[in-house]
Amino acid sequence: MKYDEGKADMSLIPPGAMEDISRVFMFGAEKYGRYNWRMDGSKTEFSRTYASVQRHLNAYWAGEDEDPESGLSHLAHAMTQLIILMTHSSDGHSHMDDRYIEEDME
Repeated sequence: MKYDEGKADMSLIPPGAMEDISRVFMFGAEKYGRYNWRMDGSKTEFSRTYASVQRHLNAYWAGEDEDPESGLSHLAHAMTQLIILMTHSSDGHSHMDDRYIEEDME
């Protein structure tokens, strides 16, 4: 008997979306190097990655489905950048977290 309780159910992630995201990572690997985004985690401000997410979402929202450079989905590019941001955030790169946090003025 297998005990799957509490384990992530990877079957819930749509395979087509995973393939699109993988293609964006492949494009990046060819352009910058396979693990470039991982190695840049200690040197890339969170705001830079967040800005990339927003640019892709804004382009999509303005009616442009595909990134002109890669020919791949703007939404897949945005998801890829979100995955990178999540990874950098959880990998201990908090020194690159440059989000504005309003200080308590009391």
